[in-house]
Amino acid sequence: YKHHIMIGNNKTVLTLAGCCSLIICLLPRECSGFSTIPQKPSTTSGSNPSPSTAAEDGNMPDMEAYAKGFSSVTSEVSFRQCEPSVGKIPSDLCGTYFRNGPAMFTAGSIPPMGFSAVNPKEKPVADGVDMSRMVSHPFEGDGAIVGITFHEGDENVCSLRYKYVKTTGFEKERKKGKKLYSGMESTRSDRSVSSNHPANDYPLPLYRHHLQSGLNKNRKNTSNTRTVFWANRLMSLWEGGLPYKMDSLALQTEGKSQLGGVLEEAAPFSGKGTLDSNQNRMLFYSNEQDVESSLLTIYEFDESFKLIGDKFDQRKCKLPGLAVMNDFAVTEKYSIFVQPKTETNSAFPFVMSKDPSKLLNLQQQYPSTIHLIPRLGFDGMSMKSFEIPVDTEGCTDIDLHFCNAYMDEDIIIFDAIRSDTSNIKSSFNKWPWITTLEEYSSSVSRKSLWRYRVNTIDGKVEKEPLFTDYSCAFGTVNPAVSSKKHKYIYANVGAISNKASPPQGIAKFNCESKTVERWMPEAYQFAGEPIFTSRQKTQESVDEDDGYIISLLFDGKSNESELLIFDAKDIEGGPITRVPLGLSIAHGLFGCFASDGDACCSSEELERRSKLADKMEKKGNRWNEVKSDFSGLGLRLDDFDEYF
Repeated sequence: YKHHIMIGNNKTVLTLAGCCSLIICLLPRECSGFSTIPQKPSTTSGSNPSPSTAAEDGNMPDMEAYAKGFSSVTSEVSFRQCEPSVGKIPSDLCGTYFRNGPAMFTAGSIPPMGFSAVNPKEKPVADGVDMSRMVSHPFEGDGAIVGITFHEGDENVCSLRYKYVKTTGFEKERKKGKKLYSGMESTRSDRSVSSNHPANDYPLPLYRHHLQSGLNKNRKNTSNTRTVFWANRLMSLWEGGLPYKMDSLALQTEGKSQLGGVLEEAAPFSGKGTLDSNQNRMLFYSNEQDVESSLLTIYEFDESFKLIGDKFDQRKCKLPGLAVMNDFAVTEKYSIFVQPKTETNSAFPFVMSKDPSKLLNLQQQYPSTIHLIPRLGFDGMSMKSFEIPVDTEGCTDIDLHFCNAYMDEDIIIFDAIRSDTSNIKSSFNKWPWITTLEEYSSSVSRKSLWRYRVNTIDGKVEKEPLFTDYSCAFGTVNPAVSSKKHKYIYANVGAISNKASPPQGIAKFNCESKTVERWMPEAYQFAGEPIFTSRQKTQESVDEDDGYIISLLFDGKSNESELLIFDAKDIEGGPITRVPLGLSIAHGLFGCFASDGDACCSSEELERRSKLADKMEKKGNRWNEVKSDFSGLGLRLDDFDEYF
């Protein structure tokens, strides 16, 4: 037997023969130079790691603490300055971190701030008090956005804002004081999709919205999935509805956006925007679903948010059947989509029932199809579709979450997070949904990181596991290499090997050496999506990991959240800066970091804009707005709809 021992900077190999015993001396804490060399990367917990409580393999995550992250946030923050409790904010970090996610799980938890023609009929209540007002799955919660700005010259202070996206559904429900939208209730409670099925998976279910298109009470646009900052505009996205435009300074909701007339009012829209760093373009898509076929439209915008060509020049293609797709990736030549095989249930005609679980039969035993759709400028190329071979390891290709994609001559290479649904035995219970690890592992798929290679000539698709030791989620790359060859992937990882466990730590995967760095917080702490941002004022010829990783951490013990800043070159060294936010922010989804335009404004300007936005909202956002139909009354049509 060989044991590797580190004494100072010298490694000693002790070889034991036969059945002899090894006596290990446990030295006092002061003798920190003595440690064993683990086979896997070591984990730390900030500046003072505590192995006895850190969430690592062998120490179960505190699930009661995790469940507290599914609590409605009942107060917003207009403007607050925050200082680090550990370390300092790097002087070369300037810009704004945005993140979106479900945050209101009980309808009407916040009363209207300003004037309303109709007062709420029901007062706000705490989660769990009135189950008829609660959503049936965390993904159904109304979206809220956190914005944290790092100012140039202010080395040790940042500015926090936290606001709900004031969608039409959000405003109606808080004025009524009750839940008005229940289109997904049937799917969330349907036992036919409660076992070995990704329909109600977490954090991102395969079925994300009701299939009745257009403006209706079955499809509630919660605008809770992702933030995109592009050309000095902040957008909030949700799969299946129009994006919402936000004031990037005060996080005030400016309303639905049709992107300058590109989209129709009732058009579905993607829950993701993908950056092509080759041409500095942002791409979105629209998926108009129908039983016979689905119309997919891909939109490309330049650096000023101007549509490439006009809306009739955008790439359109018909896909077979009712296409269920929630993600995509791009290379310099192709947009990449993966479509699972589905059949419509003849017992529930499309005109009668549009509940996803009743209408769709997901054919998990059949291969999913990968669609390669030529980008604008490649008019001589045609769409190619290939089947992805089914493997027997439990993972499926039904609902891939793309990290990045690029081309190597005629080969498309992309990395994605796959889901193994074989462990799912039931859908979520009622709120608080998950309070034990057993409930989590039987309701949530185990996710792992894989690499795919697609030969665009002969259609051969190959795949290999990259990281399967721990469940992982929210894979990201440095935006500078988006749609280019990347070396590193950053992701959340769970604490328990070979078992589904909540996203908790931060990992950095080296795609070339196939090595992993992993940092885990305390058992009662849970980090969110890691976002990379480059150092400011540096030359372009820098390493891909020369920058910072930013993440929000929820502490279920103190019931508060804090901002973490890592040196991207040393993830397992733990956060170099920790900033308490004085606010409990629910487990979130996707975010971004912006370092141009209004994202780098001063704290004085942020505070001024936030105060102005609050004044406007207290006046109901309608002090100078009337409808011509009722101009004498000064009321809008929404008011009469609520009153009658």
